[in-house]
Amino acid sequence: MASAQPAEHFEGAGLDIRPLTPRVGAEVHGLDLSRPLDPSIVGGVRAALGQHLVLFFPDQQLSADQHAAFARNFGELTEAHPIMPALDEHPNVLPIDSRHNKSNFWHSDVTFMSRPPMGSILYAVLMPAVGGDTLWVSLQAAYDALAEPVRELCDRLIGLHWDPSFAAEIEAAGGCTWAGKRIERLRPVVHPVVRIHPETGRKGLFVNKNFTKMILDLSPIESDGLLAMLYEHCQLPEFSCRYRWQQGTVAFWDNRATLHYATDDYGDALRIVHRVTLQGDRPYGPAMPLAPATVSA
Repeated sequence: MASAQPAEHFEGAGLDIRPLTPRVGAEVHGLDLSRPLDPSIVGGVRAALGQHLVLFFPDQQLSADQHAAFARNFGELTEAHPIMPALDEHPNVLPIDSRHNKSNFWHSDVTFMSRPPMGSILYAVLMPAVGGDTLWVSLQAAYDALAEPVRELCDRLIGLHWDPSFAAEIEAAGGCTWAGKRIERLRPVVHPVVRIHPETGRKGLFVNKNFTKMILDLSPIESDGLLAMLYEHCQLPEFSCRYRWQQGTVAFWDNRATLHYATDDYGDALRIVHRVTLQGDRPYGPAMPLAPATVSA
């Protein structure tokens, strides 16, 4: 993709980073992710992720093992998914096939767990000739753009996250494993509506329509109305980038500070991507520095 922004070079890393928008998204050129990376390169990529929140690496050729090895530079891996099956013989790799899963809704990954992923790394295995783009928004830019009284209100709020369909599947299966721990039953979890990024210290909204069910201590009318406003606000184009995939592109996004949406505009064409997910920490923010992660189901 052509960039409207000047290239950046992070000190000590020599990375060719080309921002895609002023607020979110950048391409990284000149790296072969199939090979071991020097620690200075890993540090540069981590710094660039903190600034741009989603990075794209075009023209890669990765096996499932190489995909996972690249991800391990940035932390421990989760299982492929709490419920969805992993790629054969690769327990950390989730195949996402458009015949079964299209993900055409705004969300952050797996926020119905007490420790949602730090990030996800997606590898484009097969892409339609046209269509199938993915959009990301910066939840930090969305927070910054709120009027000050609304920011102050959100700073004091806690959201409840849950997925009843996954909860039913986990119960029917007799439990699941996530981030190395056995989970017998999926319970609702609470996260701050405003999350502080543990590496950059920036504040960002931490709600998504798919998994945030309500805001604690508000009436249903108040909760539904405020969440609806925040969802509409977060999805403004000014906070977003839209990426046109090519086969072999890798995307690495910060799940702590973004929403994403995979467009379903390619009909019966086949779209297959592989995802590896990094373990995250417990979200914290002004309203919840040390609050418990779970509430009664």
